[in-house]
Amino acid sequence: LSRYCMRVYHAFKIIQNNSTMTNTNYLLRQKSFVLLAVMCVFPIIAMYLSRPPHSGNKTLNMPFMPSTDVIQELPYGHRILRKRLKSFIDPKIVKQVARDTAAENLSKPQLALPNILFLGAQKSGSTSVSSWLFSEGVCRAKTFPGEPPYFAKEVHFFDKSIRYDQGVEFYAERFQHCLDSGNTEFIMDATPDYLTFPEQISDVYINSGADALSRLKLMTILREPMSRELSLYNHMIVFADDNTMTFEQHADLVLKGKPNPHWTSTGKYVDHLKKFASFISREQLLVLSYDELKTNPERAQWRIQQFLGREFPGELPTLNLHENPNKLRVVSPRARQVLEPFFKDKNEELYEFLEMNPGPWMEQRPFPHFILE
Repeated sequence: LSRYCMRVYHAFKIIQNNSTMTNTNYLLRQKSFVLLAVMCVFPIIAMYLSRPPHSGNKTLNMPFMPSTDVIQELPYGHRILRKRLKSFIDPKIVKQVARDTAAENLSKPQLALPNILFLGAQKSGSTSVSSWLFSEGVCRAKTFPGEPPYFAKEVHFFDKSIRYDQGVEFYAERFQHCLDSGNTEFIMDATPDYLTFPEQISDVYINSGADALSRLKLMTILREPMSRELSLYNHMIVFADDNTMTFEQHADLVLKGKPNPHWTSTGKYVDHLKKFASFISREQLLVLSYDELKTNPERAQWRIQQFLGREFPGELPTLNLHENPNKLRVVSPRARQVLEPFFKDKNEELYEFLEMNPGPWMEQRPFPHFILE
């Protein structure tokens, strides 16, 4: 119950920190506080008041109660409850539960999950960065029969239901060779579609052990959304069965929220980042600028090395290795007229979110405003 209480409390803090003091959001804060009290504080008080009587200093054998460490995690304002809850716990039971839990964990096979996820976005330079890191010893996935070679870079587990539904063991199996060879310092999955799947990532890492989430590092590169849509269009039109769609038609579909099912529109970056920030510390999420990656790759490399805590020699490969001479190079006035209002407000919300919720110390701040390429 205490762990559940802490999750409710942190959810409340996220709402509080991400809200501005408008009348509407002020009411939201008040309602969320009432929800916190009902779902968290009251059950703990009720549990205390309803305990059976006992005499003297004799503690009650209640093995379902949380450990002392868990109770200590409660906010400072709950110090009285902390003191009362401690009286429920028999130290002998706590130690026995800890020993049983440790033995159970040792008996479970260790899952080789990536501790680095490169979230994308698509057509924002993730291939260049991941190629550099893989070439310097970061462990990549193993491909299995029937899988294309590029699955070694991008496993497409969280974004493909046919793979996700096979469970975390299916995912970990792709990285088991990293564990077997002892190359576990950095294990990376660089699937550029993961930015839009925060719920799936949180479910897997929250439920995969106490340290899986705490050791996870996330990286994402953000590119001016209209330019990214054009680059994605140029890339996908080559592989599309029906290549008669114009970019203006694609822009209309993006605006209506009905993009081509084979293309992922991720330009509303702030919506996805807020979801990630709801379950992982911003210190574990590095947001990079595509413009810096293109104009000053050495500085972008420095940020990544500082974030991972290790120097990696070598240089970033040149962006756009597969140049298409027939690609569209400029967003047309018609497409810009459609897309610019669509992304403008979300871009401003993104700048505000990153400013109000700073990430790791090496992250670019303030985050540079997007420039149409």
